[in-house]
Formats: sequence, structure tokens, C-alpha cells
Amino acid sequence: PSPPLPLSPPSLRTFPFPQFRFSQFRFPFSLPTAYKIEINKLGKKIMAVTMGKPILVGGISISLGLWLWDSFGSSIQEIGEFSVLGAIAIGGGFWWLQQQFPRHQLPSTLSLPLDEEKVTEACASAQQIITLLATEAPEEDISSLQEAINQLPQAINRQSLQIGITGGKKTGKTSVLELLKAKNKVDNLELIETPPLFTPTISNETAARELIRNCDLLLFLTNGDLTDSEWQTLQQLHQERQRILIIFNKQDQYLPDDRAFILEQLQQRIESIIPKVDILPIIAAPSSIKVKQHHEDGSVTQWQEETTVNIDNLISSISNILSEEKQQLILATTWREAINLKNQAKQRLNQVRQKRAMPIIEKYQWIAAASALANPVAALDLLATAAINTQLLIDLSAIYQQKFSLNQAQTASGTIGKAMVKLGLVEISTQTVGSILKSNTFTYIAGGSLQGISAAYLTRVAGLSLIEYWQEQEINNNAQENFNLAKFTEKLQQVWQQNQRTAFLQNFVKQGMVKIFPQSAEAKT
Repeated sequence: PSPPLPLSPPSLRTFPFPQFRFSQFRFPFSLPTAYKIEINKLGKKIMAVTMGKPILVGGISISLGLWLWDSFGSSIQEIGEFSVLGAIAIGGGFWWLQQQFPRHQLPSTLSLPLDEEKVTEACASAQQIITLLATEAPEEDISSLQEAINQLPQAINRQSLQIGITGGKKTGKTSVLELLKAKNKVDNLELIETPPLFTPTISNETAARELIRNCDLLLFLTNGDLTDSEWQTLQQLHQERQRILIIFNKQDQYLPDDRAFILEQLQQRIESIIPKVDILPIIAAPSSIKVKQHHEDGSVTQWQEETTVNIDNLISSISNILSEEKQQLILATTWREAINLKNQAKQRLNQVRQKRAMPIIEKYQWIAAASALANPVAALDLLATAAINTQLLIDLSAIYQQKFSLNQAQTASGTIGKAMVKLGLVEISTQTVGSILKSNTFTYIAGGSLQGISAAYLTRVAGLSLIEYWQEQEINNNAQENFNLAKFTEKLQQVWQQNQRTAFLQNFVKQGMVKIFPQSAEAKT
């Protein structure tokens, strides 16, 4: 079989002409006096929160001012509808481009050799994240990370090497280890066997991955053609610049023709990441074979025929690699360790930043709710929401050191809105929130509560998606130019699915009603 292609990104969901208006379910404006009082109080709270945010003040004020300009009401509605058509057209264009130029492709070339300069750059990048962590969270203990990164420059000059033997269960790892130890004549060479891969035990898998990362040369054992799990693991190891020999062990269990066929399949499947010469058939623990001989007189003679150990080709390959590629092996292992330290520091830094980002998201989601509730003109929900999302993006980008100017933030905010329209999130959110509100008479009759809570919910999803997206990005002084819509859309879909649980939505609606109508909610309680 040919190499399995990686899964393509899930198709983007499309809906027939989604309504990008929170106000499509708006109730008549003849609200009870008590509700009008609550809305007025809520408006004052918005102004108190946004006085220090000129973008919010300007955006929301303009949206309310345009509402008062009644003579332009119909034109604004047309602009709102035009925005929907434009968003759909742009979204369709991105979808077409994604189909024409798929992002996930098999690697077509082998990894280029590393040099000391690239390893030094990886160490500097890791040090940068560790320094940021120390600056942004001085209470964090980073002594172990700092000590490890300080040792990496000396690791480049080490003389010792480590060979790891890995693979799934019952692939003959122990037999290969014992044979290599018996025949090893190289000084400063350590041979280790990892726990088996592809097992349900998470601790074994984690321990194996940790050992593999620190190995300079990896012997990957298989007893036949590759499984999907083995193929995916090999691709990942290739991306991590792991030097690998594929060992086709236990070939004595196959007939000669079958051995040749399996070896050819292995070579074809992984030739894009591993050269054919690095796929080696061996016999590490030969088993006896029962042989039968039929005679002319009808009698049958049978006996056990012993096969012999055959790992000479493996020993020869290891010897050549250690003599010709020693420095390259050490550089690659040092590079992997630098990347690992960087990832550890970044994970801790992301946790610190997320704690700072969540209160900001929660603040703006309720500002969005209040703005949608207080704004009785349908199309102007777009303007107020765009202003809120722009300010949210600027505040979050400062936390994640993704530099956005005002114009860049406005452009990115519009891009996020178009992505939400294309995915149908606006329409689905109003339908889902509406069904929850209908289950409670008080919340259902509260005019404008649907569009307010829907606006809050979508603002929260946008904020969480930005966090997920930026957590994987490098520090960027011109983030808008490198804003990857396709990657962000993937994160948007993931966050949306994670926040679609019924229990979460019910609790969110309940919180929203307390925020929007606190006194009425308390009276009801």
C-alpha cells in the first residue's frame, strides 16, 4: 500500500445566507419600566468601564449616534446586508484557495543537516522565552530551566553518544540490545532500550518519548510493514531531526519472497523521509523451522532446522554513521533539547498569560452583551461589536506580545468576524441561546436578552480562539502581516466545539442574565 496521506483539515461549514445580526430576534421596544431602568444603569456601567478605552468609546458612541440619525436607518440596514454578502464571498475565496493549495502535505525531501549556528539560534530562542517567563512571572521557579539551557553550549562538544532501541511490543528490542552490547567495541557509547511504544499505558509512552528525544541515533524496530501509528510516529521523529535506522526484524518468520516484498513496501512508504539504505533487514533471535521431506515411497521425514543470527548489516551501518556523522548527531540532539526547553518554558508562560487574559475576555464579553442590548438598531450591532472586538484584540495582543496597530487590529477584527460568519457561528449561537432562554419565562420575556447574550458568547469564543492561536505563535512585532487566517479558523472551530456543551451554555446564559438584569434576577431568586 502507498503511504497514508495525513487527514486534510475539516471542511468549513457553510450556511445559506447567515444573518450577521444579533437583532434579528429583537423584541418590541415597549419594555416595562423596570427593564428600561436596568438598561440605563447598564449603560452607565459601560461608560464607566470604557472611559479609558478610546476605541470602545468611539465605536459604541458612533453606533448609538447613527441610531439617532433616523433618516439613515434604511441605508445602514443595506450596509449590514452588503457586509454579509461580502463576508460570504471572501470566505468562499479562502475555502477555494485552501482546496487548491492544501497545507498538510507529506515531506518530499530529507531534512537538511544542522550546523552550529542553527543550534545556537535554537538555544537563544529558548533563553528568550525563559527570560520572558522570569520577567512576567517573577514568582515562578525557573532555576531548573535556566540550569539546563546554560549547559547546552557545552553539550555540543561532548564525546559520548547514545543509541536508543525502540518500537512496539514484541519487536525484538531486548534481543537487539543484547547482541549490540556483546559486539560493541566503541568507547563512550551507551545503548538503551525504551519502553514499548503504541501501548495504552500513558506513563510508558511518555517515558519512551523522553528517552528517544535524548538519543543521538535511533533504531526503530518493526516486524513487518508499518502500521498507521508507526508511520505517524516516524514522521514526527523526522520533523524533530531524529537520525533513524528502520530495522526489519524477525524476517526469518517469512518466506523469502514475502521478505523481499515487505522490504520493498517499507522502502517505498518512507523513502520521502528515510533513505532506502537506512532500512535494514535482520534476524536477532532466530527461531527453528520445521522442515518436511516427502520421499518417493510415500514416507515423510521432518526435522527442526536452525536459522542463524544476522545483524552484520546493522553493525556496519551503525559503525559508518558514528564515524561519519558524529558531530551532526550531537548537534541534532542538542537542538532537540533546546526546542524542548523552549516548549516547557512557553507552556508555563502561556499559563501565566492565560490567567491575565481571561479577566479581559470576561470584561469585554459583558460589554458586548450590554452594547447589543442597549442598541435597538439591528445593523449597528455590527459596528459596536467591531469596536469591542478591536479593543479586545489590542489588549490581548499586548499580553502575548503580538504587536498590532489600531488599523491592523481593525483589519484583523474584521477578518475574525468574517470567519465567524462563514462558519455559521452567529446563526448557531442565536438559535442555541434562544432555545435555552425559552425554557425560562423571565429570561425569554426580557427584551433584547437574546442578542445581548449571543454577543457575549461570540466575543468569548473570539477571545479564547485568539489565546489558542497566539499560544502557538512566536513573538511578533508585526503580527498582522503574518496573521494566518486558516490556522486561526482551525482554532476557532476547536474552541467553538469545546464551548458547545449544554451545561456550559446553560451556566453562561444564567451568568449573562445576572449581568444584564441583576436586580430582576435577584428579585426572582
